Amino acid sequence: MLNYYKQEIRDLRNPESDEVVNVYKVLMDRSDTAAQFMRHVQQHSQIGTGVLNAAITEVAECLAERLAEVGSVTVPGVGTFSVAIRRKEKADEEAEGSLTFNHNDNHNDNDGSTGSPQDKEAEPNARSIELHHINFRPAKELFNDVYRRLSGKGKFRLVGGKEGVKLSKPVQTRRLDRFAAARDYLASHPFMRVADYAKLTGLSQSSAQRELRLAAQLAHSGIVASGLGSHRFYVLAEKL
Repeated sequence: MLNYYKQEIRDLRNPESDEVVNVYKVLMDRSDTAAQFMRHVQQHSQIGTGVLNAAITEVAECLAERLAEVGSVTVPGVGTFSVAIRRKEKADEEAEGSLTFNHNDNHNDNDGSTGSPQDKEAEPNARSIELHHINFRPAKELFNDVYRRLSGKGKFRLVGGKEGVKLSKPVQTRRLDRFAAARDYLASHPFMRVADYAKLTGLSQSSAQRELRLAAQLAHSGIVASGLGSHRFYVLAEKL
């Protein structure tokens, strides 16, 4: 039996309104450790402990090897694993001594190029790319098997009460009002970080981060971003 709970969240289709929707999430208060899962497999098969451990280890090593070579691997009956990449943080690139723009060994500073250093920095090279995460898409057989096992009465149990998690409303309910509050803040502060915007508006940390990214893309917000990754901050556009 799986325990689940109900949570209220703001309707992302209309974030300016006070409308909320209910979502249902599995309560992850228990899970199998690697040792527990291995014991379960052994109890349901005729495979010895040593053979099972060796097989799992070999599959994991081969999976890592092939993902590093081809980027996507399908394991029969389990699903498809694929890699996702991203550009390294600038500080990491500098620590490794890698450049942040494409070049060749015959580059001449007087090559007549009119591009600015900022333009060149926007072009990452191979050394500035790293693994971000590994995606997993379950096989149809696995999904159908889990679906079958969870079908029928008594497979789920609601916990935590029907009220769920209360939705906290932002101090300013309209995005334009929040942008105005941010500009007022920046009028007396040299910069603003995501945590400052979250405290100022009453938004959650993740919502504040998304909204500040949006603000930096909208000319009418009057707010622009500077810096990269964890060193990113926001300032008034007129101060740049």
